[in-house]
Amino acid sequence: MSTPKEQLPVLKLDDPDMQAVPAAMERAVRRAHRDAHRHGTGVLVVENGEMVEVAPDPALYEDDEASSG
Repeated sequence: MSTPKEQLPVLKLDDPDMQAVPAAMERAVRRAHRDAHRHGTGVLVVENGEMVEVAPDPALYEDDEASSG
């Protein structure tokens, strides 16, 4: 069972390029987690002001792998 997908934030800037930023960032996160999983590495994130390595989250990339295979 999957959880409902969070809605991306809406930017208040009129610039179409800026409107595309949240979706581009989401794609980058999904790709980072998928690539880390494929290479057996972690993903670097900032938590409480410190950079830490976390395990890739399958919820972020399993849909990508299912649709590409």
